[in-house]
Amino acid sequence: MEEASLVLLPLPGAGHLVSAVELAKRLLENQQCFSVTVLLMHPRIPSMKSAIASSSTSYVQSTAACNPRIHFIDLPLIDFPYENCNNPSSFIFLYIDNQKPHVKEAIKRTSSSSSSSPPTRIAAFIIDFLSTTMVDVGKELGIPTYIYFPTGAAGLGLMLYLPTLDVKFPCELKDHQGEVEVPGMLPLPPLVLPDPIMDKKNDRYSLFVSHCRRFREVDGLIVNTFGELEPTALKSIANGECLPDHDPTPPVYPVGPLLALDNKSQDLETSQLMEWLDLQPHSSVIFLCFGSRGAFSAPQLKEMALGLERSGHRFLWSLRCRSSTDPDLEEILPDGFLERTKGQGLVFQSWAPQVAILGHVAVGGFVSHCGWNSTLESIWFGVPILAWPLYAEQKLNAFQLVKDYGLAVGLSMDYEKDGWVSAEEVEKGVRSLMGESDEGQKVRKRAKDMAEASKKAVAQGGSSFSTLELLAKKFML
Repeated sequence: MEEASLVLLPLPGAGHLVSAVELAKRLLENQQCFSVTVLLMHPRIPSMKSAIASSSTSYVQSTAACNPRIHFIDLPLIDFPYENCNNPSSFIFLYIDNQKPHVKEAIKRTSSSSSSSPPTRIAAFIIDFLSTTMVDVGKELGIPTYIYFPTGAAGLGLMLYLPTLDVKFPCELKDHQGEVEVPGMLPLPPLVLPDPIMDKKNDRYSLFVSHCRRFREVDGLIVNTFGELEPTALKSIANGECLPDHDPTPPVYPVGPLLALDNKSQDLETSQLMEWLDLQPHSSVIFLCFGSRGAFSAPQLKEMALGLERSGHRFLWSLRCRSSTDPDLEEILPDGFLERTKGQGLVFQSWAPQVAILGHVAVGGFVSHCGWNSTLESIWFGVPILAWPLYAEQKLNAFQLVKDYGLAVGLSMDYEKDGWVSAEEVEKGVRSLMGESDEGQKVRKRAKDMAEASKKAVAQGGSSFSTLELLAKKFML
């Protein structure tokens, strides 16, 4: 009997890989009669390679050990002149394009039969949203191809609509004086748009627009969100408003939140952090963590420290300095800060067990870069956010969380000074988030309500659960 299999091609990096594999796990829970093959790309850039290895290797190993129907295949390393690329965005698109022959060969091997096993039917090829060049591989092999979008529906709607914006705005978006209207969203200030689409003169802009045009060629769009969180954006996508010149829009499948919540491993430092939290009152601690790339200048760290101290609230701070991977805290923080705040907060520089911390009853607020995985984890545990976006789509996420979804308090940031935030603004934001303002109190209540909605969405009969059932059955046809 012919066996069915899904092939996933996530982008390297925990934010893409982990989310895609969690999608695979959830699909296998719904449908027991197929397997999943995950193709792993390994870039040669030293900095990127080390970051990916440290964050993803243990996850892949534990997943393979616990899930016999999920198979991982390492794609060959390729020689690629990344030194000649002007920016990371250009590198990513060109690097992925150079992987096409290896991906095609891996899929062929997956589907071929042997004397000991029957042939495998590839039911679907699910690619990362930055890998649209792989649509060509799916078409050539005659395999239904889907895009997996690990961030929210608002970002997906923007990318679908970008070719239309390209025509509507012949000028640079960064120079536009008014707001930008995108279906399914509140009018957007240009500053919250992702950097790659702000400068038409840059090569990455044209690459990005071409990339977004290919979204319409796939058989479906799978997105890591849920209907209760982003109903307006999802409705606009489904109704075709984001592709006004194209009929029909590929079906959209909201299947989130997809989160890796079952990682229970704890080292000594993690245990010490949890023991410290155990001693704090309920919902009294604000947690500061900015993702794997969230590092700050020494002057900004000093401002953060002063704001935290003056707020009077307890804090747990995952600190990273741009100038050093292991700085002397006494040198970069204000004089006497660590001694004065000994009973108020805890600063650490190691990897942050974010899920465990957000799930602790003592945590009552989260100062976050608004990466989508972090946002969904915060929503899941009902922890309100103080939005401090840094890069990629995070400014858009932060805008939506503050202005539309009511799940975050905003900060005043000076983007002409590298997103500078003053100590006074940090203090004000922390106080507000922890309930010292009407806005903060509303956000806290909204966070608790959305936590309940997120759990209902993935429970049996919930909106995302039902969508996953539909998708799994579609793959088996």
